[in-house]
Amino acid sequence: MTHDIEKLAEEIGVMLAESSLDPRIKDVILENLDTLPEDLIFRLKDTLDKERDQLDAVVYDIELFLKQQNARWAKLEEEQQKTASAMTDELFEKLKDHPVTSSAPPKDETPTQS
Repeated sequence: MTHDIEKLAEEIGVMLAESSLDPRIKDVILENLDTLPEDLIFRLKDTLDKERDQLDAVVYDIELFLKQQNARWAKLEEEQQKTASAMTDELFEKLKDHPVTSSAPPKDETPTQS
């Protein structure tokens, strides 16, 4: 192998370590990498590059989705808190202006008969 191909083989080894390929397939590739023709080595590297790029893109999309979802949940929680607070304030004002009075005697007292 030429120096450039050896360097390429090292890169492929690192990429295979990161790859989601089945370990048996990785082993077969690594065991036979020195016997593969250059065009297959370049195709393999291109394929591993594409795999990495696609996985990076999916991971980015997942992280973005989770960030947006967390922001939506936080906003919803804030809106619910504001609504509950407004309802509590409104109820407090109504009770303050019109206190609840009971016409029934307290439970521990019995009405006297005359």
